[in-house]
Amino acid sequence: MEALSQLSSILLSALHLAGAVFALHALNRPHSPQGTIAWLLGLLLLPIIAIPLYLILGAARIHRHTTSRHSRESIQAFLKSQGASTSGNSELARALTRSTGFPPCTGNEIDILRDGNDTYRNMLTAIREARRSILVEFFIIRNDLVGTALRQVLEERARAGVQVYVIYDEVGSHKLPAGYLRHLRRSGVHVSSVNGRRFWLSSILRLNYRNHRKLVVIDGESAYLGSLNIGMEYTQRPLAPYWRDTFLRLRGPIVSQCALSFADDWKRATGQNINHLSTTCPRAGAHTCQLVPSGPEDGPMNAWQLTLLEMAASARERFWLASPYFVPTEAVQAALCAAALRGVDVRLLLPQHSDNLAAGLAMRTFIPPMLAAGVQLLAYTPGFLHEKVCVADSGKCCIGTANLDARSLRLNFELTLLMEDTAATAAVATMLEQDMAQAVQLTPAHWYKAPYPIRLLSNCFRLLAPAL
Repeated sequence: MEALSQLSSILLSALHLAGAVFALHALNRPHSPQGTIAWLLGLLLLPIIAIPLYLILGAARIHRHTTSRHSRESIQAFLKSQGASTSGNSELARALTRSTGFPPCTGNEIDILRDGNDTYRNMLTAIREARRSILVEFFIIRNDLVGTALRQVLEERARAGVQVYVIYDEVGSHKLPAGYLRHLRRSGVHVSSVNGRRFWLSSILRLNYRNHRKLVVIDGESAYLGSLNIGMEYTQRPLAPYWRDTFLRLRGPIVSQCALSFADDWKRATGQNINHLSTTCPRAGAHTCQLVPSGPEDGPMNAWQLTLLEMAASARERFWLASPYFVPTEAVQAALCAAALRGVDVRLLLPQHSDNLAAGLAMRTFIPPMLAAGVQLLAYTPGFLHEKVCVADSGKCCIGTANLDARSLRLNFELTLLMEDTAATAAVATMLEQDMAQAVQLTPAHWYKAPYPIRLLSNCFRLLAPAL
């Protein structure tokens, strides 16, 4: 017994020593002051619980490596070939160009696809007609009717000699069976998870940094991006819950940027360079837009957060947003409130019922301060709202994959299309107006009249906001 007691004492001392070492590491990491204090207390007082959590959530680091530098060189070559210039563009466009390397480009065709049925039908038809290359990237790929249809058409095209590349996220697609991937590879499809075939512990340490992007590029001539994943829940079926979502079909020079973004992610996952698939695209329309990839490698100022802050600060008449999750950073919350206090028409369209219990409860805590500042909060009633859209005044709008939560604003790899174009903005604003017409306005009673246990639980989940 005495030997066992001594061994326990030694192990406990070693555990606390390890906790102290990780606490020093946390002290030198770029967490918020509150986050750093929380990690220090946990690592020093409860190391047996805090150390595994810190390894997964707090310690892993994403470095901007050669793939981004390579792509930046390719972007500059693309700019030169197109004769593009950032002079005359907005302050936001210039800031995003410096941040991401992707400049605004003109001569694009943009089509809005308003639901899963329309998106899948349009996208699968285009994939079937591919002749050279297909690039596919989704956070979630399910092994259901939609996922099977995608797999079969990709296999058929790969067997026909088309170069097919697929990236999926391990967290979002955790239910995807090995057989699904095996079928793709046997047909000649190049498949990789976001973290690639790394050592298992290395992959675990990167689980907090998820690739939330949804992108398809076909023959380097057309691209699809937006908020839908691959799954039956996004389709409209009799007796099934309605799912409101938005995707974009793109043609023109912007497609080259989409292909370069995919090449970045493929290089990050596999180490392989496929920039040769990013060809120069001719003009196809009259729209001006800019690709905004964002992620943990952005550094202190995430490109998606930069976009929101600048659009809110420059808005003079309206700033409308739609998002399935609203658990924002303090900076984004302050920017929205400041715009409303200036007299800007700030509206935030949210789902009436969330598909994420923790995020839905945490979101309730933001109702009183947002309403007090003059922000209009609207709850979409026909079904679950999953689109990620925003409109500023009459000349700026965004559609993409990024939510209004701390994960999208700091941790996830996201992809957004910024359109500084009056025609595109008018079309997106009309779409949002139609969605808002099917919403009810939230009031302070939605918070204050909620049962006390709900409010208490909501405040508890608010503490987990940085990880939601």
